[in-house]
Amino acid sequence: HHHHHHHRFPRHNDQHKMTTTRKAILAFATEEEHEENGGNLFMGMDFGTSGCRVSLIDERGVQKFETSVRYTDTREAKATKETSSSSSSMTAIWEDALWTSLENIPRQIRERIVSVAIDGTSGTVIIVHPDSGEPLYKAMMYNEKFEAGAQHLASERYRVPDGHVTRSSTSALSKLAHYFANENPKPNSYKLLHHADWLSYKLHEIMGVSDFNNSLKLGFDPGSESYPQWMLDLPFAEALPKKMLPPGARIGVVRNARAREFLSNPECVVCTGTTDSVAAFIASGATEPGDACTSLGSTLAWKLISETRVDDGSVGIYSHKIGNQYWLVGGACNTGGNILRAFFTNNELQSLTETIEKENMFELNLFGVRDADFFKSNAGGDFGLEVNDAVKKCESERETCANDALFLCKIFSSIAKAEKRCYENANAMGASVKLKKVYTSGGGAANVAWCKMRSSCLSSDNPGSTIDVCASEYTEASYGTALLAKHGFRDKR
Repeated sequence: HHHHHHHRFPRHNDQHKMTTTRKAILAFATEEEHEENGGNLFMGMDFGTSGCRVSLIDERGVQKFETSVRYTDTREAKATKETSSSSSSMTAIWEDALWTSLENIPRQIRERIVSVAIDGTSGTVIIVHPDSGEPLYKAMMYNEKFEAGAQHLASERYRVPDGHVTRSSTSALSKLAHYFANENPKPNSYKLLHHADWLSYKLHEIMGVSDFNNSLKLGFDPGSESYPQWMLDLPFAEALPKKMLPPGARIGVVRNARAREFLSNPECVVCTGTTDSVAAFIASGATEPGDACTSLGSTLAWKLISETRVDDGSVGIYSHKIGNQYWLVGGACNTGGNILRAFFTNNELQSLTETIEKENMFELNLFGVRDADFFKSNAGGDFGLEVNDAVKKCESERETCANDALFLCKIFSSIAKAEKRCYENANAMGASVKLKKVYTSGGGAANVAWCKMRSSCLSSDNPGSTIDVCASEYTEASYGTALLAKHGFRDKR
């Protein structure tokens, strides 16, 4: 019962259109029962900043099982009695979370798992022994800065292009440069693996495999699907992963003995994953050029599917390769939920939103709320103000508002404009397709009134078509990674 899709990541909602004939309903029911008893399941594991979450989906992309483990609750974390952020023990904690998650899945469900993929935090790096895969050094975390490593990369002899993504002190390459320069000058005695690579390795045991998305900040070029020459010339090039695959590609079967106790299906394969943020994008259901996803957490992270690649390190915009021909252009803007947090509690946000709706404040453009644009800035390519400046700007604007509902409505309107500018800038920089639809996740997605305002703002001066802003049905990265596992299972490499 296989469907072949032209696009790479099947949406969860178009797999089976229900027809209403009696016969079809019966056929559907019997198929459903058969599936309950023994259909294939595909597993996505998301290793995020605070814990591991697992999603199991069926052939139709319906989530059948979910479980999660917080890092602080692992035996390892309790045994070391250290704070969970101490990176010396992080590798042991992640591995513990891996086994605990597998244990948490009931046996009769585990036996049906035929494919696994794992995502991890972007730019988190583990230096391992090339034969055993055991960590030789503390995990270098996604947000840790390695200035000395970045300085090495800036030196003449390394020929790293100016403005290249690897020049950042948090890049995976800066971390490898740090290790080479300060810890171990013999690159044949160690290998770099990303967070997701290492956890996958625990299952498949093939050294030196990574994916295009996790390797972007390492310096791998997904356009040519190779390392640039200047990387191959680095004195520590030998430590780089050798086998690069697109996300959702088959690596090999589960080989590790402990893993096979849990993943007992002899057919079970391990596929490449991605980064946690790309996984959350895949989960949203966006699949076509012009589809976008805005995650409204403390900041505003945006991603847009384009046929062309857009990269500009100076404003923090870069493109991941997804599928066979599309690029996922993405960036972030400082003005998100952190602005709301500075002024209101959750309860206040809820009751003020009700007032905004009751008074039709936005629709009627009361007190010019639609024109509010607190965060316009000419600095930094107009990707919004720094957080402190944005909060100060709001404070001064609050004086002029008759009440807090009006003030909040103006903030909502201003953040919507900042979101619109992000997508306009992406187009101005060469993203091929105008925005068609926005999937949204994060705290802001739950606010329906705000989603309507954002839709209206994004659609203004877009004649004849409305750009919908709708909450994603699935927002967890683990669900997106399960879709990759499903894709890889069909991939007969």
